[in-house]
Amino acid sequence: MGFHAVAAALEREPARVEVVWLGEGVGGSRARTVLELARQAGVRFAVVPRRELDRVAEGAAHNGFAARLAPAPLADAEALLATASPVCLLGLDGVQDPHNLGAVIRVAAAFSLGGVVVAGPHPPPLGGAAAKVAAGTLPLVRVARVGALGDFARQAQEAGFTVLGADARGEPVHRVELPDRLLLCLGGEEGLRAKTQRFLDGVVAIPIAREVESLNLAVACGILAWEWRRRWGET
Repeated sequence: MGFHAVAAALEREPARVEVVWLGEGVGGSRARTVLELARQAGVRFAVVPRRELDRVAEGAAHNGFAARLAPAPLADAEALLATASPVCLLGLDGVQDPHNLGAVIRVAAAFSLGGVVVAGPHPPPLGGAAAKVAAGTLPLVRVARVGALGDFARQAQEAGFTVLGADARGEPVHRVELPDRLLLCLGGEEGLRAKTQRFLDGVVAIPIAREVESLNLAVACGILAWEWRRRWGET
């Protein structure tokens, strides 16, 4: 949903775009750009009432632009573990909010991370709100799903990864060695599951002001990803 997400989908993965909708009264350079991209890709488009866009968007902000995409292909989790060093993977444990997932995907793209692994019984879908918040970066990031992050963490260790968790009670990240093969695990509202914690090689924290209780998931991911990338070269 939204101009940037729709335009990026038409530019980067037009084969997945099934239809594009524009709200009645939407015009200007952005509308012309989307319509031209749709024509070039051979994607059908339609101008529809705003209430129809509201229904399609299911409450997400769309600014007059929406598209229906075929489901995004998921990466193979084991294939992520075969990535050449240096590589950092983000493991999300029990994260269910699609906005959080989209923001984390954008972080992973910004710092050229090896991929994002989403664990839990109710993972958020890759389309809709997640795609909008990712702002066109979804095609740039490999996203895999697993049942339990703890099981994946064990496999990662066997593949030569160091597994670190993020928690306010951990060691300040600037004092911790961040290796060239890293699985960084972050939890949802309830934190990391007990099974995941059993496979951690260590826990890192982001020092913040005492008056602030915590950072949101994407901000924490961004800071930790930047710290790892800073030590292992440019993106």
